[in-house]
Amino acid sequence: MTGIFEGIFWQYMTLFVLAAIPWIELLLVIPAGVAMGLAPLPVALAVFTGNALPVFLIVFGHERWRKWRSAHPPVEKSEQVSTRNARALGIWNKYGLPGLALAGPLVTGIHLATVIALFFKPERHKLIFWMTFSLFAWTLGVVVVCYAGLEVFQYLFAQR
Repeated sequence: MTGIFEGIFWQYMTLFVLAAIPWIELLLVIPAGVAMGLAPLPVALAVFTGNALPVFLIVFGHERWRKWRSAHPPVEKSEQVSTRNARALGIWNKYGLPGLALAGPLVTGIHLATVIALFFKPERHKLIFWMTFSLFAWTLGVVVVCYAGLEVFQYLFAQR
């Protein structure tokens, strides 16, 4: 008897879902998919899509959130800034939106980088472009490095 969630489709779907979860990110999911022996191109597509979907939801949901927030009085909040937010703020001040987007997957995670960028009120199309470009570049780079590393590893330790 075979289970309903067996098969290659569900392996790629798992990568998609894991990539969509904040804090897990493509830097962990791509190596896992390549190490499982899955084809690199579908891994890249599943992980890219899984990471990009929440970015789009965050960007397009932000306007709705701002409208809701304006209808409710602000709550006193602590002025304490987390280390991750401080690093992201430093990147924004030095490099702007492109710098935050390109450093996002490594420094804060792309989802948090998107949220941080929204507080600086960039143009929506520029924010989407840079976050998507960053995800594409990081996905491509990590897939190439992981796949090449796996090939080298298999070559070095292959039975002769």
